[in-house]
Amino acid sequence: MALSFLAASLAVAEPSRADPPRVDEGGPPAKAEGKPSVDVQALIRVGDVARNQGRWERAEEAYYLAYKLGAGGRARCEWGMALLALRRHVDAAMAIDRCLEDPGAGTAAQRRSYTDGLERARREVGQIDFDLSHPGALVTIGGEVRGRDVSKSGYTYVEPGTHTIKATLPGFLDAEQTVQVEKGTAIKVALRFVEEPKEAPAPARASTRPATPKKAVAKPPLEPPAQPAPPGPFDGMAGAQRICGIGVTALGLTGGLVASVLAAQYAEEAERRAARLLRNNGNSRSICASPSPENALACAEINDLYDAHEVGRDVATGFFIGAGVVAAATIGSFIMHGIERRRPPVRVAPVIAGDRAGVSFSGVW
Repeated sequence: MALSFLAASLAVAEPSRADPPRVDEGGPPAKAEGKPSVDVQALIRVGDVARNQGRWERAEEAYYLAYKLGAGGRARCEWGMALLALRRHVDAAMAIDRCLEDPGAGTAAQRRSYTDGLERARREVGQIDFDLSHPGALVTIGGEVRGRDVSKSGYTYVEPGTHTIKATLPGFLDAEQTVQVEKGTAIKVALRFVEEPKEAPAPARASTRPATPKKAVAKPPLEPPAQPAPPGPFDGMAGAQRICGIGVTALGLTGGLVASVLAAQYAEEAERRAARLLRNNGNSRSICASPSPENALACAEINDLYDAHEVGRDVATGFFIGAGVVAAATIGSFIMHGIERRRPPVRVAPVIAGDRAGVSFSGVW
């Protein structure tokens, strides 16, 4: 029998193809009453032939129809493998994942093939593991239903990217969270339900009795307006100069240390070469006073190292002197104008908002 004939025989009961079932929607659909009698095994054989010929679209359609008619087991796994061949990775992962929960779905060799297909699909999609504070919720991702009356935990597969997962439960405010899902990774999402606020009681009916005049109550005196905080030690032009002074001082000290280390290295290298030259020439102290032609180059290099040592030492001294002058000027600025200024007191007050509580600090410090 041709596949088109089998599909036409189902058109009366299933006029439009439904979206592929998700991992968390429940078991395979049962055969609905009133559907025309179709040989499910014949559909599976048609799918097998199309699969072996590499005609994946026809194979996917045949396996899908067999699954919708209640075949389950291997039909659902083969449908998932056809979806994988068509690069519909999310639907493939969902179909194969749920199929493998049935221990009777396929032989041992087939199940190894299905498991390998599931891993290949998972590498192309993201996984969301969700945890609910209350069971029985409706879970959607991007407006698409992924589970009805689900338990407190579960998982599903999505395309890589940004997704909004939302859980709805009667009597509670919707729990919602937006996450970024990477390909080949799983992300955990915890959704906590908060009870809907109760309606405020109806206002009391106005009394027809004349109102009793109330005694005037003196209003508490108004607090004086807060005075602006005085400038701090690093505010204004003086503060900018102090900051620059501290930076230049730190830079000068760093430059002096670097120059000192280099000068010490030059001196150490010069001493090492001089000692080696002395050992090679009988410890003659005047060897570089009037060097022979074979030692002229070595003596010149040693003298250059000593000169570099002197230059590095002078540069380090200059850095240290400059840093000391700037540091003295900066310290003098603090002494002349003061280090601390008066500040308004810091106020601490409790804050309660909805289901959260905390402490508020205000002031300048």
